[in-house]
Amino acid sequence: MILPEVRDFGWELRRLDDGFAKVTLLPDGRTLFEVEHAPVRDVTTDMLSWWYGVYADLKLVIDEQMYPAYLVSHPLDHISLRSEKKDKDGPLSPGDFITLVEAYGRNPQHSTNERLEVTQRDKKKFALRASRRGITVADVEFVFVDGPDGAEVKNKLTVGVENGILKPLVNRWIVPWLYNEDRNYAWVRHSIEEIGNFENFLPDIYARRDQGMVISWNRNSLSDTVLC
Repeated sequence: MILPEVRDFGWELRRLDDGFAKVTLLPDGRTLFEVEHAPVRDVTTDMLSWWYGVYADLKLVIDEQMYPAYLVSHPLDHISLRSEKKDKDGPLSPGDFITLVEAYGRNPQHSTNERLEVTQRDKKKFALRASRRGITVADVEFVFVDGPDGAEVKNKLTVGVENGILKPLVNRWIVPWLYNEDRNYAWVRHSIEEIGNFENFLPDIYARRDQGMVISWNRNSLSDTVLC
């Protein structure tokens, strides 16, 4: 895997202790990973719902340099994101697909290249599903509510097979092998960094959303100031 260059925007990413993580073995044998984040300052659920609708196709011109929005949302680990939408000019909606490539901690051993179906996007949740031959093998959820100190976000990853003859093999042996302790640590850290990074850019980008799918944000120009 060839990793892209680090995008240096001068932002400080959150630390591991800026969130709370836990792992739960569900009664059906699947494994649930959860990360509860510290409030995301100046970010609202309206912003998050909008972001997850456009982030697969949005371009951001920051200080005259263009980037796919997905690469801005995590300047270290994100590699690429491609969408397959029923409405090519509309936002991501249930039934659409995205294919994302990322490497947690910029470690190719902790990389993922996954095609995911969008199952929900509204002011409360953005949810995705990974399947193999029509069988769900993972669900990803970003759940958010407005709070007094900013958006309160929890992301969940449920891995395993809910039923079928392959359930014991997948849940008992394959999931623990794929999601070992080192990978879990890398995923939790990546999640905390990604969600916390919204503080650094999303309010400014959202305030310029009337620019369409190519948003310019010149941080060095006083004339580019937008009142949120």
